[in-house]
Amino acid sequence: MLSNGELFWPKTFDHTHYPALTGDETCDVLVVGGGMSGAITAFTMARAGYRTILIDRGMVASESSAANTGLLQFMSDKTLADCIKDFGEEEAFEFYQLSFQGLEYIRELCTDLPADVEFQNRDSVLYASKKRHDNKLREEYVALRKFGFKCDLLNSRQLSETYGINRSMGLVTHGDAEINPYVFIQRLLDKAVNTYDLHIYEQSELLDWHEGSDGVNCHITGGRITARHVIYAGGYADNTFVKSVKKKQFVRSFAVVTRPIEDGAFWAEKAMIWETARPYLYIRHVEGNRIIVGGLDDNNKRVPSERLIRKKSRRLVREFRKLFPDIEIAADDCYGARFGETTDGKPFIGRVPDMSHCYMLLGYGGNGTVYSAFGAKMLLEMIRGEKHPQHDIFKLDR
Repeated sequence: MLSNGELFWPKTFDHTHYPALTGDETCDVLVVGGGMSGAITAFTMARAGYRTILIDRGMVASESSAANTGLLQFMSDKTLADCIKDFGEEEAFEFYQLSFQGLEYIRELCTDLPADVEFQNRDSVLYASKKRHDNKLREEYVALRKFGFKCDLLNSRQLSETYGINRSMGLVTHGDAEINPYVFIQRLLDKAVNTYDLHIYEQSELLDWHEGSDGVNCHITGGRITARHVIYAGGYADNTFVKSVKKKQFVRSFAVVTRPIEDGAFWAEKAMIWETARPYLYIRHVEGNRIIVGGLDDNNKRVPSERLIRKKSRRLVREFRKLFPDIEIAADDCYGARFGETTDGKPFIGRVPDMSHCYMLLGYGGNGTVYSAFGAKMLLEMIRGEKHPQHDIFKLDR
């Protein structure tokens, strides 16, 4: 298990159960992992006409995806201004433009899914945690505007009058969104199964893979699958398949979901909120007039204990009250989960070194859902034999 505590999202949907693999199968594309990355990838491949199988060692959407924030933002944890400093303008723009396109892909997918995926367009407010962070926000505002990303810079008065946040400065980005990530995965897979003949096997773990003359031969609990291409999208599992991937680290994050509050108690337009400090606090609205308050990440890959979760949850509530002293909240569900980050701030997407038909999509970072969306389309390009310069940005052996 990669999470602990009382998870909120699984309570909002009755899980769809799929059988375990029993025997041998063949396919064009095998996707390993039934979380956010695997679900979007499997849907994308199946819709493109490839006979696709998705496997999960447990149940789909049951690991870190069940603790996903549901924040959809084109801004990364690493600002565009910092990306420009580290990668240069061209690569930094490509990274942010792909993130924007990934968000648009999710928006497109949701138009054909039931309303219970709870997709809502939202603005995001990034506020200065400390006065000395004002210059960082100004710098990011200039970078975003230069490359055409819609945003506004608010002074302390504007930030307070509009959102009720008493801090020195805020950066508002437009075109973001929120979603119920658990229901989104379930609905997307259901559509892929019924419309594009996706096959799903739960309780079916990838044990080993090797390439042969007939394709990639995969040893699975319960049988074997031979595929022309295999995409590992195993999320934040720390296993032999990701051991060779460098520049990664695992962290823990915590969240509380509040009891319902009065509709009139919310800040303007129920915008998503985060801060410049690292690790950062994030706040978002949830259907049913609830609020998620999350953050307080620590550099530890062990699944957090219930005692630690309770301690972090009390602090999250205190941090929220510091920001919004007039909004009364009480925690209902409290949980913690392991997530992955990278030292350079970019996800891993691409071909596994020394393997011609094996790929990985590891959406490490606070923007994993958006990375999964543009990563799935990028892997489709690779499987089709297309080559684009941006493929090298996220390669596994960079």
